[in-house]
Amino acid sequence: MTADGGRVRPQDLLNVTVHRPDGGAEVLEVTGEVDLLSVEVLDNALAEALARRPALLVIDLTGVSFLASVGMTVLLKAHRATGGAMRLRVVAPGRSTVGRALELTGLTEALAVAGTRADALAG
Repeated sequence: MTADGGRVRPQDLLNVTVHRPDGGAEVLEVTGEVDLLSVEVLDNALAEALARRPALLVIDLTGVSFLASVGMTVLLKAHRATGGAMRLRVVAPGRSTVGRALELTGLTEALAVAGTRADALAG
């Protein structure tokens, strides 16, 4: 519940902004916390992006302060959904909470994690 007695909505915890830089890439800039309550926001944004079939899909988690295991599951699901027809990269700086969590779970290679958005777009 919020301070004013209202219920916390998933979109209050997590925001996904779509950017389309040159070159056929699409960037999903994710900010907030990815947990059981908010993961549907990320899942829906990924499903919509995958349906558009960009040549490269970059999921920028630089602005994410918490990534629960359910969020990692959604990222892996998106990776599998590409089916090799498109490239998917995840941005998570190595020293960040999210970057460290992905490293500890062994997902940095599977999700093609890059330290910066520029690196993800270049790679």
